[in-house]
Amino acid sequence: MKSAVSELEEKGKAARAAAHRLAYLSTEVKNKALRNISNDLLTKKNEILVDNQIDCKEGEASGMNAAMLDRLMLNSSRLEAIAQDVLTVAALPDPIGETFDMRTVPNGLQIGKKRVPLGVIGAIYESRPNVTIDISVLCLKSGNSIILRGGKEAVNSNSALAKLVQDASASAGVPEGAVQFIENTDRALVNHLLQMGNVIDMV
Repeated sequence: MKSAVSELEEKGKAARAAAHRLAYLSTEVKNKALRNISNDLLTKKNEILVDNQIDCKEGEASGMNAAMLDRLMLNSSRLEAIAQDVLTVAALPDPIGETFDMRTVPNGLQIGKKRVPLGVIGAIYESRPNVTIDISVLCLKSGNSIILRGGKEAVNSNSALAKLVQDASASAGVPEGAVQFIENTDRALVNHLLQMGNVIDMV
C-alpha cells in the first residue's frame, strides 16, 4: 500500500507541475490534442475493444447485471460517437482568457472577471469508460491537469483510453504529466486522493 500511495503522490506532483504550463497553452495546441484523441479513438479502435472485452467478460463472470454491463461495454459505434463528441469540444471557443461582467467604476477603473484554469482536478468515477475520455477532453480544453480514478470494473478499458489520451496529447505538445491515471484499484487510495489538497484543487 505504501508504494501505491507514493506512486499516487508522484502522479499528483507531476500533474501539478504540468498544470502550471498547461494554463498558458495555446488554443491551437489544445485543439490539436483533442483532434489527435478523436483520430486515435478510431485508428486504435480494435486494441481498445480487446481491453474492453476483458472487462466485460470479468464483469459478466462476477455477476454484474445487464444494465451495468451495458454501461461498461464499448463497440465500434460507441467509439465513433465518442470520437465525434471530442471534435465537438474542440470546436468550442476556448474559455481561458475570456473576460466578462466588465464595468467602469466612478474613478475610471475597469473591473471585471477573467476565466482561468482551476489547476489540478481529481476525478473519481465508476464503470463507464467513456468518462475517461469525456473528463480528459474537458480538462485539456479548459487548461487543467487531471488525475483519473475509474472503477475497478473498467480498469483495462480505462487504462487503454488514458494511455491513448496521454500519447495523443503529448504528440500535440501538451506538457507531460497533464493526464494521470491511477491503475491501482484499492479503494483506500480514494481516501488518500481526497486528502491531497496540496496538489489537487478540485475533486
